[in-house]
Amino acid sequence: MTAIIVTLLLLIIGGFIAFAIYLQLKEQARIERLRKAALLNNQLRQVRRYLDEMPAQYQPKDMRLWLYSRMIGLCDELLAIQADEPLSRRRRFLQEEMSQFQASKEKRRAKPVVDEIQIMELKRLFESFHGYLLSTKSNKQIDDESFARFDEMLHWFRYKVNADHHSYLARQFFLTQKMDDAINEYQEAINQLKPIEEKPEAAELINKFVETIQEIQDDMALQQREAELEAEEQGDNEAEEELDNEWQRFMEDGEFQRKKHF
Repeated sequence: MTAIIVTLLLLIIGGFIAFAIYLQLKEQARIERLRKAALLNNQLRQVRRYLDEMPAQYQPKDMRLWLYSRMIGLCDELLAIQADEPLSRRRRFLQEEMSQFQASKEKRRAKPVVDEIQIMELKRLFESFHGYLLSTKSNKQIDDESFARFDEMLHWFRYKVNADHHSYLARQFFLTQKMDDAINEYQEAINQLKPIEEKPEAAELINKFVETIQEIQDDMALQQREAELEAEEQGDNEAEEELDNEWQRFMEDGEFQRKKHF
């Protein structure tokens, strides 16, 4: 009888222990789901930021499509943890947005880089995106070819953003007829690209700036020549007018002498 009681007590105690372990494991699983959900939501906000804040000139179509696909993939991971109707709607909207962008033939407008603060913000964004690329590569969420392409793009953008800023300043000087300042800014834009001038994209942009400088210089030379010709013509007109005045005075004096003689 005593053995039976002891056995029952052991079973009861073992049951309580097993139940406590079950509850603990269940709580750990719940906490892990919450932790994973928070991580995925942070990544969703991060990728959305890349989509919204990287200007079109630093976000080619294939990169933007990949970012859309990452957001949709993150939504799928969240839905696998816990079904959520607002998240399902969000995923459908993302899919529609991605499909519309993929089918669109409209060229996205570049955003001018107007000041040094904007340059710093964009460079921080590039660094953050580079870190995200490394993370997706380690998690096998991007293929090697796409990673290499986007990584090379970011290296190019770090220089291009400075050149774009000086190009913007040059354009503003040109529009206000400050041609010497415009040339200086275009030359500085070229200098910003010198460290990577062997890249085809950099070489193309450098050639574009060189051609623009030459056009401005040709226009300045033409304006100067026109001003010189106008000054010469004005001088000739003044000389001719002076001769006419002298002739008129001579005629008036001659007429006066004739009248006096008469």
